[in-house]
Amino acid sequence: MKIIIIGFFLFFIVLSFTHGQIVLIRSNASVGYLSSDDISGLAYCYGLKLHLSANEFQRYGILVDHLFLQSNEDVSYLRTGLMIEQVLFKYFNMGIGTIGYINLVQIGENPFGLYTHLGFEYKFTKYISILTSYHSDFIFRKKFTMYNAFQLGFGLQL
Repeated sequence: MKIIIIGFFLFFIVLSFTHGQIVLIRSNASVGYLSSDDISGLAYCYGLKLHLSANEFQRYGILVDHLFLQSNEDVSYLRTGLMIEQVLFKYFNMGIGTIGYINLVQIGENPFGLYTHLGFEYKFTKYISILTSYHSDFIFRKKFTMYNAFQLGFGLQL
């Protein structure tokens, strides 16, 4: 599985360089609360986002990360999907995407969902940036599930 993800990222980077687009690789981590009728508690999420620039203010790309519930070992998802971002007023960052949740514990239960975030993006240099945001996941499983979290991401622009 790791080889497939790494291969996909490398293919994405090579494709972007051949078309002359700016690539943004952002590692992120978040802490929040996952709630549903059958599960709830403190949850963590960590992973990577890989974006290509559509123009100076808009980006599109993929998200691959791991979401797990601290109090319940049966809730562990590999999240992967497509997303878009827009930066307004130089610092305000908002994004939305469709996400697939691959259940790492219970085979066959793989819901889909919607990812959103609103936050503050600051560029330290031309190549390094930081993003702090509030993000929400709307997970459409048998029982509707929400994940609300505070996220911190460090970006490297190539």
